[in-house]
Amino acid sequence: MAESFDKLTPDTKYLTINAHINRSLDHSVLTNLYLPMIGEKALGLYNLLWSMSLSDHNQLILHKHYEIQSMLNCKIGQLVAIRKQLEGVKLINTLVSNAKPDILIYSLNLPLSAEQFLRTDILSIILLGKVGETTYKQIVDRLVSPLPDLGETTNVSASLLDSFAVPQNLIKNIPGAVNDAKSTIVHSAATISESSFEPDSRQFNFKLLLNMLENSYVDLNSVKAARDLILSENLLYGIDEIQMSKLVQKATNLSTNELNQNQLKAIITDSFTNHQAENVEKSTPAAKSNSSATKFDTPVAQLISISKKVAPVMFLEQIKKQKHGIVTSGEQRTLRELVSLRALPNEVINILIYYLLVDENRSTLNKNLMSTIADDWSQHDIFDAESAINAIKNRTIDKQKKADERAAKYKQRRVNVKETLPDWAKDDQTPSTSKPTSQLTEAQRKQLKAQLDKLKKPGSR
Repeated sequence: MAESFDKLTPDTKYLTINAHINRSLDHSVLTNLYLPMIGEKALGLYNLLWSMSLSDHNQLILHKHYEIQSMLNCKIGQLVAIRKQLEGVKLINTLVSNAKPDILIYSLNLPLSAEQFLRTDILSIILLGKVGETTYKQIVDRLVSPLPDLGETTNVSASLLDSFAVPQNLIKNIPGAVNDAKSTIVHSAATISESSFEPDSRQFNFKLLLNMLENSYVDLNSVKAARDLILSENLLYGIDEIQMSKLVQKATNLSTNELNQNQLKAIITDSFTNHQAENVEKSTPAAKSNSSATKFDTPVAQLISISKKVAPVMFLEQIKKQKHGIVTSGEQRTLRELVSLRALPNEVINILIYYLLVDENRSTLNKNLMSTIADDWSQHDIFDAESAINAIKNRTIDKQKKADERAAKYKQRRVNVKETLPDWAKDDQTPSTSKPTSQLTEAQRKQLKAQLDKLKKPGSR
């Protein structure tokens, strides 16, 4: 059902609900903390929906999306990506009524306070990546004012019950009106907390992992504390719940029964390295393929399909096996950092890997170049493999234009130089024409297809 609303039309209907219509927005937080992450369009959409919710006053008034298009001057295709930015930072929740599935419901949330935001690791990491360390520190200084050092003090303030007389029987037996108000608050739109930003994986059931470890010696609280790491490793290596439970037990300190996160990370890395070595030993030498073949004849549809199914490290391993190389520890660190940021989905990261190692024919993943392209794609809302392919095509076209411009300038300079030469220095021989780029033979096409077919079946560990 959710996928059906990834393609809106101007006539798609929606309504707004807001449990906080009597609260004011903290625009300082929105502009300093949220704006660098989601961009002007997304913040504009949030402010527009908030304004509409105040006017509608939760009366379930229907609107059409062309109203938003007109106000924000954006295409309907851009609106979904903009909305997802707001969903990602929990400023809105997009709901679908089971009774009326053709209508979207936008439930608005208050932004976190500055203190809540900066205590949330994943939000702080993304913001730091967007603005850089210097600007990040300036933002923190603007929003957080530390108290001056007063030395040792003693709190002599009166307590609540010192100032107000409350009958003991009412404290033991809470009045009905108070309980009714508490119940109303609980069933209203949930308040967004830092814990709701914990990274999640649709392919990994964290509760199942906890259930599998429930009767083991492992302290479950230490596993819950490592949730971010575990989900990142799942996204990175494609480790399922059964494998992860075994790895967690291996990385648990038998004296304290607590999971050691650094040891878990090391065990997973070593496990992959050993798996990679075994595959190298079992594999038979294959004839070297034409390294430029993929550049000329890439089955794009097959590549996109594979990128959606395979974890980045396993995808990288298959590419490296085709190139008779290995995945280095530096490449694993680069992918781990990129995956942990959650700025790009795995399928886009896989396309980026393919572009750098196959299209660009690089031997290894360059961290700086990969981070630069990933940041550019994140800013331009490249969130699926198809969009990544188009971005690569545009990038290739731009590079070719620049190369043509440089060649034209060089040719012009060369002509100018030849015109100033004396007659005896001029070369009357005409330059030989370069050989045309050879096309793939039928055998090369078959070999390339076989190589890409391997990507569909990454080696299991």
